[in-house]
Amino acid sequence: MILENQPLFERLLARSPFSVRELTVLIATASERYKDHYIEKRHGRGLRLISQPTAELKFLQRQLIQHELSNLPLHEAAVAYRKGFSIKDHAAPHASGRYLLKLDFSDFFPSLKESTIRYRLQRDASFSDVELWMMCQLLCRRDRDADILRLSIGAPSSPFVSNYLLWEFDSRIQMFCSEMDTRYTRYADDLAFSTSRPHVLDVVAEKVKALLVELDYLGVTLNASKTVNVSTKNRRTLVGLTLSNDGAASIGRDEKRNLRATMHALSQGKLRPEEIGRFRGKLAFVHAVDAEFVSKLCAKYGFSKVSEIQGPQRKT
Repeated sequence: MILENQPLFERLLARSPFSVRELTVLIATASERYKDHYIEKRHGRGLRLISQPTAELKFLQRQLIQHELSNLPLHEAAVAYRKGFSIKDHAAPHASGRYLLKLDFSDFFPSLKESTIRYRLQRDASFSDVELWMMCQLLCRRDRDADILRLSIGAPSSPFVSNYLLWEFDSRIQMFCSEMDTRYTRYADDLAFSTSRPHVLDVVAEKVKALLVELDYLGVTLNASKTVNVSTKNRRTLVGLTLSNDGAASIGRDEKRNLRATMHALSQGKLRPEEIGRFRGKLAFVHAVDAEFVSKLCAKYGFSKVSEIQGPQRKT
């Protein structure tokens, strides 16, 4: 396959440090250039495959997102992986609703395959057949067992691409929800719906199932075991945040108490290095939701920001 006369190849070549031969080989072997490892899923639900592209492939993936795909449509309901958005933008719109429905996609990134990318790009962009092949080679990891190209958890391009591929789904669900007086947001594979009208969310759930069947090019399915349908009579949580009956979304009083206790233990030198790392990560997560709480907690113990937290520190 001759790549040199393809405009996409020429643009990638101009923006990269690679020679013609090096870039040709990189593209041809891109789907194999991953290092796999597994991490524990939350709550002991098994192992999750993480596939990290090589540095050269990450470079090219970022080039594609920044220069080739940045004008593709993303729906406003998709709030994950987007600059200026946080988990609070996913949770807060649902705090005032009496009823909350949570749905979850199964194996989200790996469910989005080469065929899905081709289907959408053929409608939204003007790449040649060879360029579409190049795109899929660079954006996907080859699943050797199924001999198929899929998005991987670990590639810097997968978050943007997944939001783009779900644009039609998000648009049509948002339109339906507006007619049903229901709010909708999606944070990666977590879908949230809320309303103050009884029984409406049952209709919404059936609409989601039907639309996924209709948009079969997506290849995405729901994880039925993670479906939650609750009201204000129950404790409502969303992506780790607590939705209170007064219409607020926060980490909750119990979590704040735990964070204060952990910070105190840190100040006494009672945390192991790995515990300090996890604590720092949790504070960074909470900062996106309640920056004032995190800033005050850090300042009380002599840290000006979360990244400074390494171990015990006395205030001067």
